[in-house]
Amino acid sequence: MRRTMSKGRTGLLFAAALLSSAGCRKDSPPSAAAAQPPASTGVVDSVIPIDVALSRFRAGLAKPERLHSNVMTRDELVRRVVVALSTGDTTAVEQVALNRAEYAWLYYPSTTIAKPPYELPPGLAWFQLQEKNRKGALRALRELGGHRVKLLGYQCGTQPVLEGDNRLWTRCTVRMTRDGAAPVSVRLFGAIIERGGRFEVLSYENDF
Repeated sequence: MRRTMSKGRTGLLFAAALLSSAGCRKDSPPSAAAAQPPASTGVVDSVIPIDVALSRFRAGLAKPERLHSNVMTRDELVRRVVVALSTGDTTAVEQVALNRAEYAWLYYPSTTIAKPPYELPPGLAWFQLQEKNRKGALRALRELGGHRVKLLGYQCGTQPVLEGDNRLWTRCTVRMTRDGAAPVSVRLFGAIIERGGRFEVLSYENDF
């Protein structure tokens, strides 16, 4: 199992790397968490306008021209996610996910959580997404890492959610086998973002 992550990264899966290095394995019951805008928690300074909060959140982040991933089809993204999780490759799990700069410049401005009635500040929204992704990735790595996983197919909603130049694919389930057992259909991620012909994981929320 790979445990080395590139220096200076924001660490979407820092805890996942720790888990993989410890070789932790245990079964956990499935959850029915649905992909939806995160609920606002904690204290938020509602006096600061969203545009000001976004400008502060973008500080030091170069504006990307496109998604950093070189994944050009949804099929390939699903395949890479399954391979990364089953081999315990935490770096690959992170590499196919939306990063902070992409979130700040390409995703947040057009998402519903930035608009009324949500108007969730970008810093808090990003933190909540990272927490969900960290927990989801940990569960998936724990359940699939080190096992022989065979991808049989997958299915997403027939129509994407359109947010500006982004197309969000939700309600995706993956059909697979593990160690030769009977096939099962599970949710490995909450949403896929498609932009400019490239695909990345937006959310790693899952059924594990």
